[in-house]
Amino acid sequence: MNKHRMLSLRRVRWGALAVLGLMGWPMIGATPSVALDVAPAQEPRIEIAIRDFTYVRTKMQPIRAGVPMVLLVHNEDSVTHGFISPLFLGRSLQGGGEGIEAFGTGIEGFHIDPGKTLMIRLTPDQQGKITFRCDLHPEVQGELYLLDVPVG
Repeated sequence: MNKHRMLSLRRVRWGALAVLGLMGWPMIGATPSVALDVAPAQEPRIEIAIRDFTYVRTKMQPIRAGVPMVLLVHNEDSVTHGFISPLFLGRSLQGGGEGIEAFGTGIEGFHIDPGKTLMIRLTPDQQGKITFRCDLHPEVQGELYLLDVPVG
């Protein structure tokens, strides 16, 4: 069943669709188990895993510009990865967790230790492409698209 039909079956008239575009080249890595942080149920969230030096979407809920959301990034590799995005610049956001290091003036990005999960709370302010990458491994890149999608 295609995505538009599934959404219309849920009777969603307007929503935001976040689509994860995956880029990256697999290298080496392991997949240890990850303990998940729990975000409040009322906040839409997107979950991304870093697995084999690639960003992989693992859970997605509709998100809208102007509505607070949670982004969870699980590092399933055996090495520390970075998570940086132009979305963070000049923005009020909360991010952290065990094994997480924020860096930069304000917050430019995070380093996520192996087996740890980063939880970021933020409010995207507009539609469009949101890029992100690992500052430690330049080939590990990804993007999200925040789009208003009419579904009838």
